[in-house]
This record gives sequence, C-alpha cells and structure tokens, in this order.
Amino acid sequence: MSLILNIETSTKNCSISIAKNGTCLIFIEEHSEENIHSKKLHTFIQNAIKISKINIKDLKSICVNKGPGAYTSLRIGVAAAKGLCYSLGIPLISLDSLTIMIHKINVKDGFLNPMIHAKLDLFYTSLFNSSKIMLTPISIKKFNNNYFNNITSITKNQKVYYFGDIDFPVKNLLIDNFYFISHIYPSSMEMSLLSYIKFCDKKFNKIENFIPFYL
Repeated sequence: MSLILNIETSTKNCSISIAKNGTCLIFIEEHSEENIHSKKLHTFIQNAIKISKINIKDLKSICVNKGPGAYTSLRIGVAAAKGLCYSLGIPLISLDSLTIMIHKINVKDGFLNPMIHAKLDLFYTSLFNSSKIMLTPISIKKFNNNYFNNITSITKNQKVYYFGDIDFPVKNLLIDNFYFISHIYPSSMEMSLLSYIKFCDKKFNKIENFIPFYL
C-alpha cells in the first residue's frame, strides 16, 4: 500500500490530497486572491489526515509541486514537504505545474497549451500533445500575437487548447482552431496518479538539494 501526500501551492490555489495507490482518498483546497498558503497549508494537511483516519507515519512519500509559479507560495509548499520528509524519513517526489494542469483537460486530438501567469504580460508555458507528452521545454513567454503565430507554425492548423490561471481575451470559444479556457489551476487531485507512478519508478528527489523551479 502506497499512501502519498500531495502538496500544490504554485498559484493562488492552496491544495493538498492524500492518495492510496494512485487513487485520491481526500483532497482539500481553497482558492483565494490573497496568499493563504502560510496560514492554511498545515491546517489542510492535519484535517486531511484526521478525516481520512490514517496515521501520518503510514505515509510512504510526499509529493510537491516544484513550479513554476509564485515564488513565495512555492517556497512554502516545498518547505512543508521537505520538513515532513525529514521528520518521517520518507522520500520526496516532485511534479511540475504544467504537467499537473494538463490532466484537468481531456481531448482526443489536438494540442494542449497550459499557462501560468508570471508577471505583467509574461507567462510560463509548454506545449503538450493529446497524449499529454511534453513537446517543448517549460519556458517564459510574452502574451502577444507572435507567440500564437509560433504555436500555429508547430501545430499546423490543428486544434490547440489554451488554458491557465489567466484571463484570456476570448473565453471558451473556438477561433481558428484555438480554444481558450480561463481560470484553470493546478490541483493536488491531479497529482494522485502522477505521484504514484513516480513512486513506483523510484524517481525521488534529493531532499537536501531540492529547490523550487522558478525559471
């Protein structure tokens, strides 16, 4: 039995889940325009353990979102994850924000383009195919016509689904094979299966050297 605590704090969504063998048993999250991670994260973890009636010592690993995302909230999540790993003597697993996000969207064809706001008109992004395989490395881009033109040159007029924690100029409409879906945030629920796969493959991080991914 593999019980894994998943922690997600990369955006304005503060989210934790406990999963057993890749299946989410319980998740607690709250979205707020204020930074609530320092106030709510440990309370969410305590409540989830209490409600699920597990012993914290039965956890086999902690999985944390490593970013990219908001600097302060990522540090809070990583600090909590590393502290628990040290105290429980269990391994640390990490997932990136964009890989977590794409598991909120299910499509049969086309491409997935998750986005997380960085600052001003800049955002973190990467391109995935419909099989959810990352095609381009995570990078920081400017939100303008040049970016969309570059994507078109790769996708060759196939459908592209743009989604993220930003407001798009056009919401939930198809324009020239582009879908725009606003207010999609990474969630610990989508981490459940992903963290279990990494656990089974023993893809652990070195706790002492691990830091968030800011770009």
